Amino acid sequence: MLSLPSRPEDAAEPPQVASAVARRWMPPAVDATEARAVAMLLRLLLAVAGYQLLTLLWSPPSAGLPGQALTVCGMLTCLVSLELLRRRRLHLSVAAFVLSNLVLTSVAYGYWGLRAQMQGQLLQLLPVLLAGALLGRRALWLAAGWLGGLLALGAWLDAAAGFYLPMRVELALRDLALAGFGTAMAAFVLDQSLSSLRDNLRIAQRRGTDLARKRDELQLEMHEKERSREQLVHALKIENVGRLASGVAHDFNHLLALIMGYAGKGRRSDDPAELRAALQGVESAARRAGAVTRRLLDFSRQDVARPQLLDAARTVAAMEPMLRQLFDARVAFALDTGGVRCQIHFDPAQLELVLLSLAANAQQAMPDGGTFRLALSCREPGNELCVEVSDSGHGMSEEVRLRCLEPFFTTKPSGQGTGLGLAVAANLIKAADGRIVVDSAPGAGTCFHLWLPARPLPDAPRQPEVGVTIPY
Repeated sequence: MLSLPSRPEDAAEPPQVASAVARRWMPPAVDATEARAVAMLLRLLLAVAGYQLLTLLWSPPSAGLPGQALTVCGMLTCLVSLELLRRRRLHLSVAAFVLSNLVLTSVAYGYWGLRAQMQGQLLQLLPVLLAGALLGRRALWLAAGWLGGLLALGAWLDAAAGFYLPMRVELALRDLALAGFGTAMAAFVLDQSLSSLRDNLRIAQRRGTDLARKRDELQLEMHEKERSREQLVHALKIENVGRLASGVAHDFNHLLALIMGYAGKGRRSDDPAELRAALQGVESAARRAGAVTRRLLDFSRQDVARPQLLDAARTVAAMEPMLRQLFDARVAFALDTGGVRCQIHFDPAQLELVLLSLAANAQQAMPDGGTFRLALSCREPGNELCVEVSDSGHGMSEEVRLRCLEPFFTTKPSGQGTGLGLAVAANLIKAADGRIVVDSAPGAGTCFHLWLPARPLPDAPRQPEVGVTIPY
C-alpha cells in the first residue's frame, strides 16, 4: 500500500520508512497541493478497487459473464492508475481512471439500461466525478455531461423496451429525472467546493506573499537597527577610549611629577646614598606607572585583582616618600599610622594608587599651600580600619560632593581632568567590601574616610621596619 503525505510538512519531508518495499513505493517530495491530490486519488483508487473485488466475490452466478468482465476491467483500471501514480504521472493516472470508467459505464448503460443500474448508480458515478474534479473544472463538467448522456441513453433503452406500456415509459422518465438531478447536484457541489478551495488557496497564497514581504521588510529593519546599535556601541567605545586615554595621561602626569621630584632631589645632592635612594624612587615610580593601565582595566573590564594580607601601618608608612614628592614646600605633610595593629585584604598596588589619587586631588585643591594629613585608626576589636585623607583646600559644594565619586564627573576645565580618579578609588574600595565617605564644604577643605574590613595582627614578634617591597 502506498503511504503519501497529506500535510505540507509531510510533503516537504517524507517520513522515514523502514521497509525497503515501502520506500520503493514512496513517491518523492512534492508541493502541498499536489500531495493532497495524490493522497485523495490514492484513497479513491483503493476504495474503488476494493468495491470491485467485493462485487466480483459476492456477485451471484446469475450476474453473467458480461457483468463479471466489466468488474474485472474496473479492477484492472484501478491497478493501471495506481501504477501510473507510482510512476509520478498524476494527471495521466487521473485521466486514465476517468476515461476508462466512462467507457465501462457507457457499456453497462448501453447493455442493461438505466433501471438496472439504479441500485449501484452512486458508486459508479461519484468516483468518476471526484476523479474528474482533480483534473479541473472543465474536466468535471465534461465528465458530468458524458454521464448525463449515458443516463439519457439508459432511460431511452428502458422506455424502448416497454414502448407500448405507458407505465414503463413513465418509470424510465422518472428514473432519468432522479439520476440526472443527482448527478447534476453532485457535480455542482464538487464544482462549488473546488472553486471555494481554489479561492481560499489564492487568498492564502496572496497573504503568504504579503507576509513574506512583510517578513523581509521586518528583517531588513531589524538588521538596520542592529547595525545602528553596533555603530552606537562602537561610537561609545571610541568616546570611552578617548576618556580613558586622557585618564592615563592624567595619572602619568602625577607619576612624572614624582619622577621629576626624585630626579631633582638626586641632582641637588652629591651624597651617593641619597643618589641611590633617588634612583630607587624613580624605579619605583616607573613600576607604579605600569600599574596605571591595570588600574584602568580593573575599572573598565573588571579584571581579577591580586589581593593579599597587608600590615596596614607598615604598608602606608612605606608610601610616605612617594606621597611627599607630590607636594611642594608650601604644603605641610603629616602621616600618622596611629600604631594600628591590623591587617587588610587588599591589592597593594591598588592601595597605593587609591592613596596616590587622593593625594594628587588634594595637591590640586591647595594651589597656594596648606596641610595634607593621612591618618590610620582601627576600631576595637580591630575588625575595621579607617584611612582618613584630608586637606585644607578650597573644598566642595554639596552638589559636587554628592557627585564627586561618579565616573567621568569633574569640575576641572576641559583637557585637565577626566573624573576617573575618585570613581576608580571608590570602585576599588567597594570591591574590597569597604566604603568611602566624603566630608567637605566650601572653604573648609575635604576629608575622605576609607573604611576597610580588617583583622588583628597575629601575636608574632615584629621585624625591624627596614622597608616594604610592594609587589607588582
